[in-house]
Amino acid sequence: MGNGAFITFEGIDGSGKSTQLKRLAEALKASGHDVVVTREPGGSEGAEEIRSLVLEGATDRWSAETEILLFTAARR
Repeated sequence: MGNGAFITFEGIDGSGKSTQLKRLAEALKASGHDVVVTREPGGSEGAEEIRSLVLEGATDRWSAETEILLFTAARR
């Protein structure tokens, strides 16, 4: 097993995280690296459904406690 790196992109909605992630992933793949791209919440079928619940609708739809439980469920 070789050395790897765990890279995260942080920022507010609309700041360009997805765009930069896509560009970096493409560059790393072109250089011969194996790349796994995921997002939170998301990355699996069930987690993508939870992502839709969290991101769609009114911003005050969920309490902070409910939102953290949804994020935790998406990680499972």
